Amino acid sequence: IDLPLEERREQTHLVLREVERLDRLFQNLLDMARLDAGTVPTEPRLVHPSEIIEAARAQVAQTLRRHALDITLDADDPVRVDPRLTASALARLLENAAQYSPEGSHITLTGAGRDGALTLSVQDEGPGLSATDLPHVFERVRRGAGGHARPSGTGMGLWIARNMLAAERGEIWAEQ
Repeated sequence: IDLPLEERREQTHLVLREVERLDRLFQNLLDMARLDAGTVPTEPRLVHPSEIIEAARAQVAQTLRRHALDITLDADDPVRVDPRLTASALARLLENAAQYSPEGSHITLTGAGRDGALTLSVQDEGPGLSATDLPHVFERVRRGAGGHARPSGTGMGLWIARNMLAAERGEIWAEQ
């Protein structure tokens, strides 16, 4: 089939998004099984926060493609974390923000590193969380009101992010 160049590009992006989605689903299932079994190894080391952010961004590049990601990082010193777990948790937050925000909207990631601790914040331009959903947002296979009609997403991402960070003694929370 001879398709125009622009249509081939769009089809290529569509395929890449679906491959990324299926890969994330498979990884989510594996991560859930490991977290349930308590077999998530942690390997903390000194790492610059920008490395974590770039690793997370790369994991969900196709999902973020239709959004503007604004990054502000106020962290010059390395922090001691497991970069794989931290980046994976951050990727899930970025993916969630992209899924629940209008195409073309901004996702804002701010980071600060102080005294060896790293604080990251993700904000989006989506509809936000209802007061009834807020206390349950990190529950397993939980999707917020209005999220049930979405074509993708399993409700596993935020639960996994919370438990990955807990494995390395980190915390995560949501605010309105």
